[in-house]
Formats: sequence, C-alpha cells, structure tokens
Amino acid sequence: MMIDTLHNEETRGALPTSPVASEVALEAGATEAQATAMIATAWAQAEAFCDRRCYPVTAAQRIIQVKGIGVYRWPWHPAPDAFTFERRTNGEWVVFDVEHIAGLIDIDTPVTETWRITQVGAVDPGTPPAHVIQAVANLALYQLVQMPQRREFKSQNAGDSGFTRESLMGLFWASGAGPMLASEVRK
Repeated sequence: MMIDTLHNEETRGALPTSPVASEVALEAGATEAQATAMIATAWAQAEAFCDRRCYPVTAAQRIIQVKGIGVYRWPWHPAPDAFTFERRTNGEWVVFDVEHIAGLIDIDTPVTETWRITQVGAVDPGTPPAHVIQAVANLALYQLVQMPQRREFKSQNAGDSGFTRESLMGLFWASGAGPMLASEVRK
C-alpha cells in the first residue's frame, strides 16, 4: 500500500494547566512569557516523541492519496471513535462507509485515489499522567536554560524545525524527559 499525505489539519483544545509557567520561569531564570511558550513547545515535542496526544483534539482532518490494499493507521493516539470518509470522485467529495477499528482504517483501492478522513467529535485523552507532566516541565526547563543567548558562545545553526522522535532523542535524554516518557511510547 502506498500512502502520501497531501494535507494535515487539526484544531487543539487548551493546553494542560500543569506544569505551571511561573514555577518553570523562576527555576530557569526566564520570563513567564518565555516559560509559557517553551511549555507549549515541550508539549508538542512530547507528543511527537510518544506518538500520542496529551491534550484534546477538537477537530482533525487528513487528505491522503492511496494506492493498494492495506490498512491505514490514524497518526494520533488516542484515535477518535468515529470518522467521516470521503473519496474524490469526478471533482467532488463523495461519502463512503469504510471499516475502522481503534484508528486502523481499511482502505482498498487498485488505482490511486484521494481520500479525506475527518474526525467526528472531539478526542480528549484525559489528564496526562504525573510523569508526563514532569517530563514536559524538565524539557521546558532544560530548553530555557540551554537557549543560545544564555550560552557563552552565541553561535546557532539553522536546521529543520520538524519534530521526529529521532531528532528529539538527544534533547529528551539530556533533559531527563526521555526515561520518564519511555512508558508512553506506542509502537
């Protein structure tokens, strides 16, 4: 099965209220605004590392191009209970019934087709466990302390801003967040 993602869109609910930005800012010697921004970034990095959502997804949609027979996995865990499946036919989106279980979607097509998969309803993964909140706090604190402008040397390299588990590995182990999140990683 060949799958290309053409479009990915999601709307998120409110960030968890922990860790508290003022506490992270005080410990890092940074402003509360910097701590708030870094905590939001740390949540995104933790989610990318674990391949699971830590706070609500109120709406999500993916447009994919599929060719072949197989199973497509909804990229985020927990997956919604219901989806709307539409296939591009003669320039219009036509609704289809497609079998799915726990985010595994059975799409079979011998030719290349474009599908739009839309989450129905909000997905709330619940309150993150204490070790995940602590890992996010450690990660935000580490990044605030290690900001380039706070180091003796002022060099900074431009690089890829996308998050992958492999690109985040060093950061997670240096901050202590990796061992805490190891139990959250889903294969």
